[in-house]
Amino acid sequence: MWRYQMAVKGSEQELRWLNQQAQRGQLLRRIRGNWYQFQKTATRYQVFSEYVSGNVATEIDDQHTPFELLTRLQLTKPAVQVIYTGTAQTELQGARVDRQDAPLQLKIALAQRGHLLNVMNIRLVVGLILAVIVISLNVSDNVASWGMLAWLLFTFYPAWQASRLHKQANALRVITQQYDDAWRPTMHVFLKNMSTELDTEKVAGLGAWAYVGKDHHGMYWYDLKTLASAAEIKQSLQPIVGDSVSVSIVSWLGLAPIGFV
Repeated sequence: MWRYQMAVKGSEQELRWLNQQAQRGQLLRRIRGNWYQFQKTATRYQVFSEYVSGNVATEIDDQHTPFELLTRLQLTKPAVQVIYTGTAQTELQGARVDRQDAPLQLKIALAQRGHLLNVMNIRLVVGLILAVIVISLNVSDNVASWGMLAWLLFTFYPAWQASRLHKQANALRVITQQYDDAWRPTMHVFLKNMSTELDTEKVAGLGAWAYVGKDHHGMYWYDLKTLASAAEIKQSLQPIVGDSVSVSIVSWLGLAPIGFV
């Protein structure tokens, strides 16, 4: 059985989904792009995945290990293999490994997102060419309308998928603090009742801080280039500035300050 799933290859999200399938008796056997092939089994497996560079031997002898090689996937950007293994031994099924592979996952997410956007561009160009041909054939308005709707759905579906990967990539950027070539919106942060300037080093993980100014009532204004949400910014700031300080945030869209009274 084949199933479609959009996820960063080797990520925790993908692994969680694969284990959900395994608990239903569907064991991973093959991956083609975003299509996953499963085999029905009565044995309950725990699935694991790991990244392996191309110059590392990845042969697994099933007779001498409790882990069965399920499949492997070769990626080109970056050039790594994702190895998927599984075990039916219950004493090993609760094992969790902190692989510290967020930087690699970020590269994979960006590559997958770029591929989807390229697919969208190709479909857009091909669709425009077909539209010109259809117009020249003088087809009925009803057929043309349905054809246009199908073309739009077919063209922009990869864009919707890319937007999902974009959110995952943003989360990985925050974790890794790797913002190369990334556009970060500017959030305007207002701190009311502050007795002194904010120690931005304590919240440097949120992004790039810039002091703007203050008024005579103890209101400090900072600009923050970040991928974090307004709620995440406020949650990180409040324990540092204390409960007596009012934190208000104006988004990069220029909306009213969050929490403003």
